[in-house]
Amino acid sequence: MTLFRSVPLKFLWLLLALFAAKGLVTTFAFPAFSGHDEVAHYAYLRIFAEEGRVPVIPNLEEWQAEYQALGDHFQWDKIPAELYKYAHEDGRITAYTTKDWFGGQSQPIWVVQVLGKYYPSGWVYTGNHPPLYYLYLTPVYHLVKNLPVDEQLYIFRLATIPLGMATVVFAYLTVRTLFPRDKFLAMTVPAFVAFQPQISYESTMLNNDILAIAITSAVVWMLTLGLRKRFPWWICMVIGLLFGFSMLAKATSVMVALLIAIAMAFGIGIRRWKQWVPKGALTAAIAGILALPWYLYMYVQYGDATALNAVKELQWWNYSSGDNPAIREMLTNRWFHWDRWRETWGAFGWRRVQLDMGGDATLLRLLLWLTLFGVVGLAVYALRFLRTQREIIALEESGLSFSEIRDHRDETLAILPWQVTGVLTMGVACVVGYYAVLQFGTSFALTQARYYFPMIVPAAILLMLGFRSWFPRHWLPYVGAVIFLGLVVLNIYIYAAFVIPFWPGYISTMPAIH
Repeated sequence: MTLFRSVPLKFLWLLLALFAAKGLVTTFAFPAFSGHDEVAHYAYLRIFAEEGRVPVIPNLEEWQAEYQALGDHFQWDKIPAELYKYAHEDGRITAYTTKDWFGGQSQPIWVVQVLGKYYPSGWVYTGNHPPLYYLYLTPVYHLVKNLPVDEQLYIFRLATIPLGMATVVFAYLTVRTLFPRDKFLAMTVPAFVAFQPQISYESTMLNNDILAIAITSAVVWMLTLGLRKRFPWWICMVIGLLFGFSMLAKATSVMVALLIAIAMAFGIGIRRWKQWVPKGALTAAIAGILALPWYLYMYVQYGDATALNAVKELQWWNYSSGDNPAIREMLTNRWFHWDRWRETWGAFGWRRVQLDMGGDATLLRLLLWLTLFGVVGLAVYALRFLRTQREIIALEESGLSFSEIRDHRDETLAILPWQVTGVLTMGVACVVGYYAVLQFGTSFALTQARYYFPMIVPAAILLMLGFRSWFPRHWLPYVGAVIFLGLVVLNIYIYAAFVIPFWPGYISTMPAIH
């Protein structure tokens, strides 16, 4: 039994070491500020660390009135001028920033005219993000602030790697809680999270996404533990704390609220509302105490709790023709889903390095077929589970206890009601995560796959459960080894064939900065 428990744990330590090593490579494999929004996140961090406040997003109406009155732009929070070289235009899209910061000129452009109206350029478009990630990096900033900005950036990336490692740990804890005796899942689920290319990429960029991913993964673990223990008060308090912190990491974490409500209601018993209502209220109250001051500040400052309306007003390029798509349109648009699929596996450097460059989508199609293999396997698992349940009921009627029956059954099939709820909760998490992408896409043209990455742990559990269902139990050690080696080879191939060859040619085209 000791060996049985120690093997997955030892493997976890190996995964963490490999993840840290890959993070070190990834940190320096990508040019400074080539990650999505790194220039804007750096601007936020500098203001937060040096002035003790968050950046202010300009009020467009007030800004335009003052600009027209004075003939010049007034003082407002801007992305540092020394980062202007990363707003360079190369004929495709603005490099490393959104189009809010107009590039391609010899000097920073702070004002642009679009259709006869003036707009600020170079404003800090991350100013509506909650402050927790920047608070985390503030001590690091003060240690390195005298270094050149490029060197600072690499150190900030290194400081972000532990958040990705924490996500791997929460993946392990979640699957060990849900299926405590299943060694295959205990090893393949955290391996998938550790070697999913975009997750490790997020872990080495100056971006608050990975903090939201890590904390949401912690919430998923505690929900699973709550299902197992029927949500004692202390677990509800911890969930409330984690949910509050997730809301201070990124506003998209609000989607976790639905997941918490469903897990608590069905985990305790939907008819036992006298138990789950007060526990849910406690969870919400703790989260509210932590997060509400920030969202009240946003509401007072910008008129809505997320300030997305203020951001949208300033982004003159966003759905400029007014053709905002509805969720139904996105759901029925196969190219929308294909774009999200590309971003799931490789959209490095503001989508410049993708896995179908040159028009060859072979790797993406292979990954799609492998994923569909797991999804179909999940359906097979569901059918086998229903058949096993009927057999268990018959055996229990014959006088055998559930523990005696399970000793001779596949652990993932002979499971208790709380485990069934746990698996279903993982499914709900995946649906909620993708809905967040769709919802954001109704207002902003830059909706991206990374917005559902906070649900990477539930997705990994369901996918590996699907893979597991195809093979006999005595094959599973070999299948697990193949999955692990396949993930390692995938990462090596992506970096050797796509990432490393891309940057030298691109860097040589960057304009000289004087």
